[in-house]
Amino acid sequence: MPNQASALRLQFADDMFLRRHDGEASPAVNQVLWRLDGPYDADRLRELAEGLAAGSLHRRVVRARVPGARHRWAPAGTLPVLDLQTAAVAESAVGTWAQAQADLPLDPARGRSWRLAAADVVADAGVGAGMDDGGSVVGGIVSLTCAHAVADGAALIDALVRASTHADPIVVPAPERGTRALLADAADAAAQAAAVARWARARARQSARGRRTPPATLLIEAAPTPAAPPAEPGAPLVEPVETSVTPSAEPVETSGVSVSAGEAGDRWRAPVLHLELPAGRVAQVAAEHGGTPNTWFVAFLARLVHATGRFPGEPVPVALPVSTRGEDDPRANSTKIARVTIPADVLAMRDLGWVRAATKEAYTAVGRAEPGVSPVPLELVQMLPDTVVSKLPQPSVAAALASNLGTPPEGYTHAPGGAVRAVATLSHYQGATAAELRAAGGGLVAFCTTAGHATVLSVAGLDPDRVADADTLRDLVLAEADVWQIPAEPW
Repeated sequence: MPNQASALRLQFADDMFLRRHDGEASPAVNQVLWRLDGPYDADRLRELAEGLAAGSLHRRVVRARVPGARHRWAPAGTLPVLDLQTAAVAESAVGTWAQAQADLPLDPARGRSWRLAAADVVADAGVGAGMDDGGSVVGGIVSLTCAHAVADGAALIDALVRASTHADPIVVPAPERGTRALLADAADAAAQAAAVARWARARARQSARGRRTPPATLLIEAAPTPAAPPAEPGAPLVEPVETSVTPSAEPVETSGVSVSAGEAGDRWRAPVLHLELPAGRVAQVAAEHGGTPNTWFVAFLARLVHATGRFPGEPVPVALPVSTRGEDDPRANSTKIARVTIPADVLAMRDLGWVRAATKEAYTAVGRAEPGVSPVPLELVQMLPDTVVSKLPQPSVAAALASNLGTPPEGYTHAPGGAVRAVATLSHYQGATAAELRAAGGGLVAFCTTAGHATVLSVAGLDPDRVADADTLRDLVLAEADVWQIPAEPW
């Protein structure tokens, strides 16, 4: 397992996500939301915050002192941020409240890596039991936001389960100091440089072979070769973006730009929707169409892409996050991306049997070695300064990214205590402008989480020219739910 030594170094994905907090790109933040059937439990949330502060989420960055060495993670050394709000939230404003929490800045470099907040939920004015003060308390809402730099979905789930069940936390080790720290940095810089040198030699050999080999043979050598499948392909965990430096091979449509989206400029805000669905009905509909709740979710999102006007009558590429996290794994990010491209006729017929077979094959292919030598070694990119990395080609936003948590462990579902009605999970790009997302190719990001009798579909519209506002996203998602004849309640 990587990073088991005393110094826990930043992996490539950690580093790229961390740079987003200080650079021009929008920071990536993961959010978990719990809808409660009653008021939030303040004592339980204080206990949960203390548990999280003892574990792997509570980390900060120690900058390497030797050029070329990777930065190190260290215990945060800061107090946990817990915001138990006294002002209640109206039922109709739960989604707005959740988005406001997701917008609050985090600073993982300095140990402000996560934030826990809660509020009671009241019935809308005029609805609650004859009350004139805006309504009676009908539930609670709890939000946990966490910088993607310190935790992907699998790491976030693990930290929450450990904190809520009082299991032993994964403790971020204190880094070396003084001369030992310098020696450790020097050793890491040498290892990074050696990896780059190996890449350079392999690249030179590949170029030499290319000069001697006829084009037809090169095409044959470039064909994919099979490799071992991941341990568990059936339940991918969350990961909102690619961790590759080179642009994705997914097609990016640039036509049909709407004038209204352009007029919005930097004032535009990516719309978000959380949709609560009956889990039993989702499973029933999926089975009727030859699939599972996971394949229904993938098809739902791909069809939603068509509904936005993208890839009309064409196949839709979908990115499927898969966790490679091991037991007691201290890494912040450990997710890989499986890919499936769904034909337009399959989506039109809602053939979940085809989608099920295709996604199974895609999960099996995760970890398959790519032929040839990578265009740029990740070690080299991680060694470069921000000014250089910012000028490299940025990874494209997936046309559709479907991250299905399935039914998470009880420790995740019931982390805030009390009667949990539903759980939602989503990734946000804080402050992302229309120009930034347009340059990245736009797309839809969706997460699906099932807890008890409720499945929550959470969608972020990162396509300013086709999903210009919250009303557009809401209409598109509700219309698609209606096609499947699934009752849906927006938050």
